[in-house]
Amino acid sequence: MSLNKTILRHKPLDRVVHWTVALTGIWTLLSGLSFMFAPLHFLSYVYGSPQLARILHPFGAIIMTVGLCFLVCRYWSHNHFEKGDLQWMLKVKDVLTENEESVPEAGQYNAGQKMLLRQFIACGVLLLVTGLIAWRAYFSAYFSIDVVRIALIVHSIAALVFALSLIVHVYMAYWVKGSIDGMLEGKVSPAWAKKHHPRWFRSLTSNKNQH
Repeated sequence: MSLNKTILRHKPLDRVVHWTVALTGIWTLLSGLSFMFAPLHFLSYVYGSPQLARILHPFGAIIMTVGLCFLVCRYWSHNHFEKGDLQWMLKVKDVLTENEESVPEAGQYNAGQKMLLRQFIACGVLLLVTGLIAWRAYFSAYFSIDVVRIALIVHSIAALVFALSLIVHVYMAYWVKGSIDGMLEGKVSPAWAKKHHPRWFRSLTSNKNQH
């Protein structure tokens, strides 16, 4: 494989859905924070006005959840835990300091990415279920006030965990130079793939050689 060529990492549809999930997730998160904390009330204007934020917040969350389900279906087969993933997690400090020679080789996705995917799934399920229970316009009347209150507490905790997971996801994408370009343009360089996902890179090159 020529080092001047690029490798397809994310297909166009996957990238469109990813950025749709990202944007709706951020809008939903910001409006949700405005509901939780009075000093952050100004964040509700991300939807135009506080009134619109109340109305559109759950619809934005549903779009995000549908997109997340699509991405999980697309990427799950490449995100099973494998031998070496635990050791990779224990050596995450070496990953952050770019001392990856001592870290077990990653396949198409590393252990950190696999953990984040599961965190997003868990948070997404909790946010969807508790959000539906607390959705006054349609569903909250079917539940007791105590159930709605518990749902709102769980919803808030899940949202905070989701926000932290999102921050870690963005930080890691920024830290590993070339990752954001891969999700924007869909392609990465062979050098990037060989450095950060060497087992995946070898599988690509061996498939090319077989053909």
